[in-house]
Amino acid sequence: MIRTETDGAIGWLIIDRPGQRNALSTAMWADIPRAVRTLCETDGVRTIILRGAGNTAFAAGADIGELQRMGSDPAALADFEEKFEAAQASLEACPLPVIAAIKGPCMGGGLALALCCDMRVAGDDASFAIPAARLGLGYAAPAVARLMRAAGPAGAFEVLATARRYAADEALTRNLVTEVVGTDDVFPRAEALARQIAANAPLTVRAAKATITALTRQDDSLQQAEELIMRCGSSADFAEGRQAFMEKRPPRFTGE
Repeated sequence: MIRTETDGAIGWLIIDRPGQRNALSTAMWADIPRAVRTLCETDGVRTIILRGAGNTAFAAGADIGELQRMGSDPAALADFEEKFEAAQASLEACPLPVIAAIKGPCMGGGLALALCCDMRVAGDDASFAIPAARLGLGYAAPAVARLMRAAGPAGAFEVLATARRYAADEALTRNLVTEVVGTDDVFPRAEALARQIAANAPLTVRAAKATITALTRQDDSLQQAEELIMRCGSSADFAEGRQAFMEKRPPRFTGE
């Protein structure tokens, strides 16, 4: 199942199937957009952390047994691909910052989800792979594009064509993750980052995310990002930020 929790300004999006190393079924892929929407609409939540349940795996990817049962049924495979991409797109389009907190294996679809996040904190026990080439699967273009934005064209080709497993330190050099910490420090570090971000002006953070997304995607979403940037200048938070700076006190941002 896909589970959500909230703790003040932090929303937790949890892949909860630890008995199967958090492998995602079609139903779970289908439920991710709902869970993202729920957290985004929860009052007070300013940052989301994506994690796997338990302490042994982030996500083993798609449920291969379920894919095996689909066989070569075009309708079933098309339905799976639609839900697979919708789950990723919902994370990528989420207006709130999303941090992936990665312990243990982060494979296939798990890595695809992590690459939709704005930051990825990995434990030194984490490992990463996209084994599509060993399974004979074609990897959808939007997922390849996200991999390319992280690892570059040559790096993305290496990940896909070799289907090899990368240790956390290798993943860091290939920009698959943004930070590596001790395994026990993954969740505390992700939470500390989330709280640091949540303490800042929400409109500024949202505008920064929208602008970075638009520039990397090079599509018409840049206009929307520019509108968010302009909104910051006339916001109450901008006035509060200036006033707090002058008064040498922590700002009290409201997102307005």
